[in-house]
Amino acid sequence: MFRGDLHREGHAAGATLTRDQLKHFKQRWTNNLPGAVDGTPVVAGGMVFVGSYGGRFAAYRLDDGSQVWSIEDQGAISGSAAVSGHTVVVGTLTGQVRAFSTDDGHKLWDWGASGIQPAIWSSPAIYRRTVMVGVGSQYGDKPLDVGRVVALDLLTGKEHWEFCVRPRCAAGSGVWSSTAIDDGGHGYVGTGNPDDALIAFDIGSGERIWTDPLQVDGGRDLDVGATPIIFQFGTKEVIAVSTDGGRFFVVNAGDGKAVWVRQLVNGSAVRGLLASPAYDGKTLYSASASPPLEIFAMDALTGATQWHRGLGKSIYSAPALGNGVIVFGDGETSGGKGGGVYALSTADGSLLWGFDDQYSVLGGPAIAGSTVIVGDTGGSVMAFST
Repeated sequence: MFRGDLHREGHAAGATLTRDQLKHFKQRWTNNLPGAVDGTPVVAGGMVFVGSYGGRFAAYRLDDGSQVWSIEDQGAISGSAAVSGHTVVVGTLTGQVRAFSTDDGHKLWDWGASGIQPAIWSSPAIYRRTVMVGVGSQYGDKPLDVGRVVALDLLTGKEHWEFCVRPRCAAGSGVWSSTAIDDGGHGYVGTGNPDDALIAFDIGSGERIWTDPLQVDGGRDLDVGATPIIFQFGTKEVIAVSTDGGRFFVVNAGDGKAVWVRQLVNGSAVRGLLASPAYDGKTLYSASASPPLEIFAMDALTGATQWHRGLGKSIYSAPALGNGVIVFGDGETSGGKGGGVYALSTADGSLLWGFDDQYSVLGGPAIAGSTVIVGDTGGSVMAFST
């Protein structure tokens, strides 16, 4: 799933990539899809699942990139899929959540969000037999729809519950962040304007536990688009999350109260710290799409910067962690100067490897073993390995 697991740390258990392996890195295969590939490709069972803005959802073999199956006309896909057993679930910007067989791609069920013209930007989370997904508006909030979190049955697609972010289900505060879930069945998700908040809720019932408004929006469209991550702070469980406004928070999971807060950059709408952060057990990593355009490595206990490094372009890509390496993409949303995918040392931020692309790489990479899989705005999904 997006970020590798339900804690969303960006440090998947199977990611074994090392700096020595990067010395021999090459592009092993590429496939082209219609429209941009902005979601992180998902790897499960030796297969890569990926969707595109052109409405194609496809499965490829990890080892050689050969196509297993492909489905067209699904509606624009911006996020990542999630896999459980032989079921893969994906959301679309046409407001649909669909489940397919991982074996041959046949459709298992189809659910549609209610509203004016709702969009599913968030990547599904699967917890036991429940699929969690956020509902938001189309790009630019036109039309402005009701921000909601919805729980669906993994086997049937039947809706278990939903809750609106705003009182009396008022329009706004779309959920395009993806849900992080802890071992106790508590979900954490960010919301858009005007609330710009972090919400904790119970997965089983949909009951809200707390809401923490992270910043005053003031009509500036400073959404919490990044997906939260869950980790242990001593004996306490904490949540780390960043905002488009450029602020980075670590809060207590029990009540949402801040442990520490930093203003890393001066953000703005659809920029700032939009990329989901990463955590390797001692260091937090956050990427900026507002100047300075860099990866920031911060001490998890204090928030102190350990190093920062960028390559001169905006970073919308959620960084992925290997063994002592951090991999990310860069580039502007308007395309233009192109972008690429790069690997830095987690020790000091030094550049270990890079691939310059004629297109922007806005989606986060996936690391499976020592293989990196990533998409670009030109519609390519690429695999790199030794």
